[in-house]
Amino acid sequence: MRAKSQHSRPSEPWARLARNAPITKAGEGVSHASGGGSSCVKRNINCLPPFHQHVITPSLSMPSAHFEMDMDPQISLLHLELFHHWDKETRSTLTFPQIWPVVMQRAFNEDFIMSAILCVAAMHLTTLCPKSAKYSHASMQLTAKTVQLFRKNLSRPFTKDNCEALMGTALLINYISWFDLGFLDGERIASSGSRLDLAQDQLFLLSPGIVQVWFQAMPIFIDEGSVFTQMINQNPRFSIEEALVRRGEDPARFVEPFMQIWDDPRYQTWGCTATETTVCGPTSYAWRLLLGMETELSCRSSLPRAPTPPSEEQDEKKKLVHIRDAVIRITTHYTSVDEPDTALTLESQSARSSFENIIRRMSPLLCCASLKTATEASAHSSIMPRDADIEQLFYGFPILCCGPFAKLMMKGDSRALVFLFHFYRAARCTCIFFM
Repeated sequence: MRAKSQHSRPSEPWARLARNAPITKAGEGVSHASGGGSSCVKRNINCLPPFHQHVITPSLSMPSAHFEMDMDPQISLLHLELFHHWDKETRSTLTFPQIWPVVMQRAFNEDFIMSAILCVAAMHLTTLCPKSAKYSHASMQLTAKTVQLFRKNLSRPFTKDNCEALMGTALLINYISWFDLGFLDGERIASSGSRLDLAQDQLFLLSPGIVQVWFQAMPIFIDEGSVFTQMINQNPRFSIEEALVRRGEDPARFVEPFMQIWDDPRYQTWGCTATETTVCGPTSYAWRLLLGMETELSCRSSLPRAPTPPSEEQDEKKKLVHIRDAVIRITTHYTSVDEPDTALTLESQSARSSFENIIRRMSPLLCCASLKTATEASAHSSIMPRDADIEQLFYGFPILCCGPFAKLMMKGDSRALVFLFHFYRAARCTCIFFM
């Protein structure tokens, strides 16, 4: 049973990126507060990297190193420069600060994670030094190499020796995909009659792959006490909602207006048409995993509590064990990305309920954006939601966009496009971005 849940195979989203690599062009890449990256301009997002403190945390046992640097001295020196920049500048701008010291240690033992780290650093330097062609050239080469190596290693069994590197690489590839705006470049040079095709946006195409890697790795993280288990306990949406309530705000106040848009016949139109292959297997499979986990956790919360509450440490251990067992049951039940949808799947969720689910999750962010732009915001700045929570919720948004909502978005449904407009506008207003 569990053996099935600890094996993975290259998923179609990663394969699609590999076929399209390189995805990053000169002038694009990682945004920075001082310069302002072209990707931020295209998405209309201001660049403001947050500062994170880092604490080295013990990680899982490590295998012998086997990363092979290029024998060309110039390339090797460039790699050293990129790694130094990652350590001193880039990683402090990323969300989940507790995991990156461990991921960086893993980079000396797994070539795919080292390649991903160097790629992100090269993208960062491409933005900071747009006139230097060597960084843009390096980022394009490293993007292709990262995806190729990552796909190859996804076919290996998930073990304590590689799961941290695999999960860290998946998160870094998600950062890379935030700056893959080739689908927008194509729209500018296309004929005037062409329409925006979000089915080509790698940010949403690759998100199901992150869900699958996370579900494969989570039981091992819990069993081995990995630093990645700290991500399980983080609930940025809940923290943001609490802060908004303390301000007297309703975190769900944007749900009703968007649902009125959904029911308005004027918005019930379709934009561009995407092929069915863009919404098959992986996105449906990821949605089944998320729904299954949500059902498991809701059933757990409905059970009566013990008369004598255990200590906080014991309670935390029991919670992690329950999550581990739930993940094993879910991944054992859904063993294939091509498995037909069943009771808790894509077909059982109406498009309307899926849209409402997304709006409820994102409404707190829209509230934060409205407060940031309000004149009275400074008077209550002490009880504003933390920037780190806002950043993390923005980062995780594409992961939630699998399943029915992804189908709406890829088909160019007007209601999904309206929501995406307000989502990116909120990102711009809150001045939060990831590099």
